[in-house]
Amino acid sequence: MAALQKIRSKGVLLVTVIAVALFLFVAGDLFRGLESIFQHSSQQVGEVSGKSVSIQDYQKMIEDLQTYYEIVQQKSSFSEDELNRIKDEAWQTYVQSQLIQQQCEELGLAVSDDEISDVVKSGYSQMLQVPVFMNQETNRYDYSMVNTFLTEYKKLKDAGSQVPEAYEKIYKYYLFAQRQIRDQLLTQKYQVLLSQSFLSNPVEAKLAFDSRSSEADLLLAALPASSIKDDAVQVSDDDIKAKYNEDKEKYQQLIETRDVKIIDIQVVASQADKTAAETDLAEAAAKLAAASNNTTAGNAVRQATSLIPYSDVYKTKDAFPAMISSGLDSVAVGTVTKPAFDAMTNTYYTYKVLGKTTQADSVLFRQMGVIGKDEADIAKKADSIMTALSTGAAFKDIAKKYNQTGDSAWIATSQFENAALDADNTLFISTLYNMNAGETKKLKLDNGSTIILQVMKTVHPVTKYNVAAIVKELRFSDDTYSKEYNKFSSFVAANTTLEQVEANAAKNGYTVRPIEDLTTASHGIANIRATRDALKWVFEEAKVGNVSQLYECGNNDHLLLVVLTGINEAGYRSVDKLKDQLTDEIKKEKKVEKLYESAKNVKSIAEAQKLKDVVVDTVKHVSFSAPTFIAATTSSEPLVSAVAAKTAKGAFAGPVKGNNGVYMFQVLNKTQTSEKFDAKSEQSTLAMNNFRNASSAIINALYLKANVKDNRYKFF
Repeated sequence: MAALQKIRSKGVLLVTVIAVALFLFVAGDLFRGLESIFQHSSQQVGEVSGKSVSIQDYQKMIEDLQTYYEIVQQKSSFSEDELNRIKDEAWQTYVQSQLIQQQCEELGLAVSDDEISDVVKSGYSQMLQVPVFMNQETNRYDYSMVNTFLTEYKKLKDAGSQVPEAYEKIYKYYLFAQRQIRDQLLTQKYQVLLSQSFLSNPVEAKLAFDSRSSEADLLLAALPASSIKDDAVQVSDDDIKAKYNEDKEKYQQLIETRDVKIIDIQVVASQADKTAAETDLAEAAAKLAAASNNTTAGNAVRQATSLIPYSDVYKTKDAFPAMISSGLDSVAVGTVTKPAFDAMTNTYYTYKVLGKTTQADSVLFRQMGVIGKDEADIAKKADSIMTALSTGAAFKDIAKKYNQTGDSAWIATSQFENAALDADNTLFISTLYNMNAGETKKLKLDNGSTIILQVMKTVHPVTKYNVAAIVKELRFSDDTYSKEYNKFSSFVAANTTLEQVEANAAKNGYTVRPIEDLTTASHGIANIRATRDALKWVFEEAKVGNVSQLYECGNNDHLLLVVLTGINEAGYRSVDKLKDQLTDEIKKEKKVEKLYESAKNVKSIAEAQKLKDVVVDTVKHVSFSAPTFIAATTSSEPLVSAVAAKTAKGAFAGPVKGNNGVYMFQVLNKTQTSEKFDAKSEQSTLAMNNFRNASSAIINALYLKANVKDNRYKFF
């Protein structure tokens, strides 16, 4: 009883403790759930019609597309700009695919596996026109090669064997190609369905043909709008608003953009840096001049850490930068050029011509490796092979004994002359290119292996050069960078508003530059590398008027300050944003109106020629189907084409208000082209043209409806 009484007396406390415990238990799950949601959200690079795209999925899209270009272009690395283009293409392809897939699902359109199989068998897709699927003899797509590869790949997988990396790469590409083919076929079906909604008729067809086949030659008098000074016309705010409302649909933007102003400083070498670089190059040139042979010349190049590595092989002019290749014919063998600076490449350079010769550009050869128990055994077998070959034994037959094919292969100078060659590759190429057709040699490499080389054919003799070149980039020193950084850092700290930045920039030697309409799809600001952090600040943190911190960017050679000056939301751009553009358009229209008033009573080309500032010219082949280009006003004028089509030969027409002036003309001649009217063909062409013209509008409408969000800037 005493215990019960004690519990009752503490009842309120116990209830409170239990309630708090239950809340913490439930809240723990809630917080973990929210944490999971936030973590999931932070991994999204974008969204299409409410469907999120994770960073992992997007990275896979990039890798797939990069593999495609690696296979097609037969390269293993890409520049930053090339990678950015691949990233954009991967995203744009995905977005368009999603837009069309959603429409096709509603319409009941789909692509079957059999349809994809038919395309793979026929090769009727650009995705299949890649070297790994091409017959080397016919240089055409060969399905049997695809089938053979898939069979071999499956055997390796089923056997549990280690699949070569190259096989895995090709197989992944094959799966990617199938997905792309499915998307392509679906897009084609959607486009075909849409195209059937655009029709033409015999009347429209005949009008279109007549407008195209009838041509006129004109004697034209033009009054350019530029002949009236800007201050001769006035533009009011009401004019601007009226013009804006008239053309409002032209000013719609699909996505939000930001306007910024920046100060970008590129750090460059100081005079002290240049003097130090010139001293270093002079010392390197002296060592190169003192080199007594190719080996010591190569050592001088390596010690100088030249941008162009030395290989003791002969190369064509194409292997060297322009500032070197342009002088090779005028420099004697053994001569070292005077150190010089090339502004185009920002490099100091000097070089020594070690040799000149005429040598084959391409060599057809075959080789076999000699296999043995030890060095003595290998040497014995190599001598035996050389003896057998010299007495008429077939190269391929001997190669088969060593489980080698002995097949021939071409090597071209372009394949190695821009590569950094090690000692063995240098020896191999030098030996090969110094052999004659039909000659066989035994070659022992530094790695201990021995090969038998046989040259079968040499073609395209060209002039080649053995050159030891020292090329050094002019770079700024750490001291130079520190001085620029400290100076700019002080400026940033002292100027924390846009007004202060603009007022004091010029005094400190800086230029404020406006950048308009930055998007989240941008890979940086003002084409400066490594500005992703600044871009994230613009879109995630900054408010209009905010001044950023100092950003170090570029190739560690840029200092950047950013001020957010405007946010342009998706929808219609504001009148204020377009004020300058609208003012220019209105001024031009008012000038044209003034010119029209001065010419409205003109009744002949002779009268027109007497007007002030008139320009007279002959314009030929004017047809209703295309705007007429007027050289005097550098403008395309559709109304001139329209009026000319309705004006009889010899008659005078005008004045005509154009986009960039007022025009009067006399029709000198009218002719018909030799083209024959084909009603069905004309109707088909018109319908297809109408469809093409509408396609971009359809995609834009789908894009707006899908509410696409592009957050890739957060990750790349």
